[in-house]
Amino acid sequence: MTVDFYGWLVYHILVIQIKDIDILKGGNVLKNINLLELKKIDTTKVACTLLDALIGLTDVMHIHLKSIACAYVINKMQTTMQYSNMEEFIEKADLSNDQKEIISQNAFDCWDIIVSNLSKFTSFELLAFILFNNPLLGGKNGSMSTPSELLNLALSILNIKDTDEVLELCSGKGNFIVEATTNGCISNYTGIELNITEIMIAKLRASIIKENYNYILHDALDYRLDKKADKIFANYPFMMRSPAINSYKKQLEKTTNLPKDIIRRASSDWLFNLSIMDQLKKDGKAVVLMTYGSTWNNTDEKIRQYFIESGYIESVVSLAPRLFEEMSIPVSLVVLSHNNKSVRLVDAKNLFKSERKKNILTQENINDILGMLDKDSELSTTKTIKELSENEFVLNASRYFEVLPTIENGVAFGTVIKNITRGSQLRASDLDEYKSSIPTNFKYLMLSNINDGVIALDNEDQYLKEIPEKLEKYCIKNNMIVLSKTGMPAFKSAVAQIDDKTKVVANGNLFVIELDENKINPFFIQAFFASNVGEMSLKSIYTGAAIPTITLDKLKKMIIPLPTLKEQEHIAQKYAAAMDELILLNRKVVKTKNRMKHIFEEEE
Repeated sequence: MTVDFYGWLVYHILVIQIKDIDILKGGNVLKNINLLELKKIDTTKVACTLLDALIGLTDVMHIHLKSIACAYVINKMQTTMQYSNMEEFIEKADLSNDQKEIISQNAFDCWDIIVSNLSKFTSFELLAFILFNNPLLGGKNGSMSTPSELLNLALSILNIKDTDEVLELCSGKGNFIVEATTNGCISNYTGIELNITEIMIAKLRASIIKENYNYILHDALDYRLDKKADKIFANYPFMMRSPAINSYKKQLEKTTNLPKDIIRRASSDWLFNLSIMDQLKKDGKAVVLMTYGSTWNNTDEKIRQYFIESGYIESVVSLAPRLFEEMSIPVSLVVLSHNNKSVRLVDAKNLFKSERKKNILTQENINDILGMLDKDSELSTTKTIKELSENEFVLNASRYFEVLPTIENGVAFGTVIKNITRGSQLRASDLDEYKSSIPTNFKYLMLSNINDGVIALDNEDQYLKEIPEKLEKYCIKNNMIVLSKTGMPAFKSAVAQIDDKTKVVANGNLFVIELDENKINPFFIQAFFASNVGEMSLKSIYTGAAIPTITLDKLKKMIIPLPTLKEQEHIAQKYAAAMDELILLNRKVVKTKNRMKHIFEEEE
């Protein structure tokens, strides 16, 4: 009685004014099913059962497709006439040519599995499993699916109408259009996808929700439809590096007016964006998900300039990290359209709910982001093309919310630098070859040897047999500043105190800075770097979210204080005295720890 009541309840929740009972008897198109309710169904039982049965019959790259093909056949078989074998099913069942081909290729050897699982699942469970990604199959075929909440955010921005021509580049398994249909966004849709496995899943899904959705197996970069689209969505592969990308760049050099240096330097993210703008109607809108770094890095500055000055960028949302289960780095959502005179930037890095494996956007987070896209707030700002040009055309919102410290008598750091270099990019195998097991006058300085403004040069693993001539230029001289290039978790700096008999080679993660001591005292600048104001100044010039990094150009442009040498000397002496005190305290700590290790043995 309980089971019957549950079935009756689910039936009436999911089915709205059923006019054609065949939709629940293995029919093709779900005309009257409430997909929002279908999406809530737990499909773990279906996923576990089919995964267990299929292990060994296929590789990990195809198990998702094979399980969906089996579920598709099971759903048809449960509610229509029985068939004696797969050949008969493919011949007599109500299937399109596409469906016959996909099932023949992916479920033909699974007849026993299909028959053994008849009547184990409801049609609703099977349909939910086919249409919506199950967490157990998250990355089984090596692909990266767009999270449902990001699709909902994109759909809210796109505001798809029934008459819109919708294009999706790199359409994958069809998650976008399934989500769109679930939310009532019905349209004329075309998806472009190069992965045959994913496009087969997408076609099976499309056959359930709307048969005239169109999928094209092709490289999304260079395929062009006959007509332009009203709305475009793309979650393309991030930062692709392949011969195909280089080939496409050469093609662009011939077919566009873009300068060759812009095309050659551009990352694949922006190449996809070029393709999108080429296919977007003048009054259309596109939403793309792209790498965080592409919105601020030096490599893409010229292509960002082109997009901004062409009026193609409407808004950029900096999203939280770990929204994708398959990767931890943050991404940016970029809204593309025509004739934009300014760009709205939204800092949504801290808008998320943390779960065990990943972060998610709640509906409240989505509503907050949509609100900030409509008007400026504490976390959103609108910048003109001129303002963006003054900031290297950076499209990272946090850049424009930084509170820069007030520095009196400030000058660009580069004006007091005599020479600045990166340390040696020495490979680990080469370093092992040069290492010495006994103390020598030759040493190798790594980032881990710098702590609290003090350089430790007495570790056993720092000694080298010699310093080859090719590494001489990386040697640190007395009173030089060493500064870490990356800030994980914070930037490190110190004044090198090296005698004439010792030679020290710096690691490649360090800047080695020789100052003009007629203008600035090294201990004064180190005192500045160690201060709260100095930390804020370093943070204001770094780029990158996952790994904060300082570029040489920005370091030279950073504003530092430059009082008189007499004032500098006063601060420098106080800092040097404090540093000496710290060194003595560290030595006492080491001695005390060593004594503590031997107390037990001494008492025995």
